[in-house]
Amino acid sequence: MKNNFWKTWLITLLAVAGAALLATPARAQTPTYNDMDALFGFRVISGTGVGNEGIINLGQVSQFDHTFTLSLGNIGNFMSTNFGSDWFTRQAVGQAGATAIQWAVIATDNNTNFTTDLWTTRDPGVRPTPWTPGDQAVPSNAVDSVGQQYTHNTIAPGTTSAIEQNASQPNTWTSWQPGGPNSFGISWAFFNPTDEGNTNTVMAFDFVQAGATNGVQTGLFSWSSDGTVTFTVIPEPGTYQLMALGALGLVGLNILRRRRAVRA
Repeated sequence: MKNNFWKTWLITLLAVAGAALLATPARAQTPTYNDMDALFGFRVISGTGVGNEGIINLGQVSQFDHTFTLSLGNIGNFMSTNFGSDWFTRQAVGQAGATAIQWAVIATDNNTNFTTDLWTTRDPGVRPTPWTPGDQAVPSNAVDSVGQQYTHNTIAPGTTSAIEQNASQPNTWTSWQPGGPNSFGISWAFFNPTDEGNTNTVMAFDFVQAGATNGVQTGLFSWSSDGTVTFTVIPEPGTYQLMALGALGLVGLNILRRRRAVRA
């Protein structure tokens, strides 16, 4: 009898503890930012969510050396819930040709190697050539400040690292974009006119090395209507040269084979 009593008591205790554990609400996750993380940022300039912005941490910029679709959770639901079901197609009021949401991706080496190197997007239809390097201390510090501000939020449910915040706070994404109080009318007080683009724009992604003569395009970013973000790598010029040499070699081999076949 005693054994049965204690067994019943133990089972009841475990059941109560389990129920209490299940009833405990999930703790909100705080995002993190590390130097050289690529930040996917956007601001809402018209319609649902105007005055707010979003930032998604894509992870270290070094990962963008191959073509892949990023695993970020349900970004489509995050966007529809906070910025309207028409977030991808909505046009900005009073700004011809602009969508209501403008986005970009940026990263910097601010305090790892202290180079102030930058990586950022570019609308090829607005600027066809890569960004030109220069004195990059201001934009590099700005990106770091925005990254630190990002960590003061909570990660949106269903996403790996997306946050929504009011754009009027200090060191927000919006504050460093055209029209923002820190921007001097251009992106990050450096990229003229802007490193942003429309939701449906396939954006070039440039490496802007401090002290170099020219920036270098490394790939393309695209954003789909379901929230999917994809990076497509662009081979270096040397790779294209090797591909061309390989093609010429195949042509030469084919010609040689035909000549041998004719002689035979």
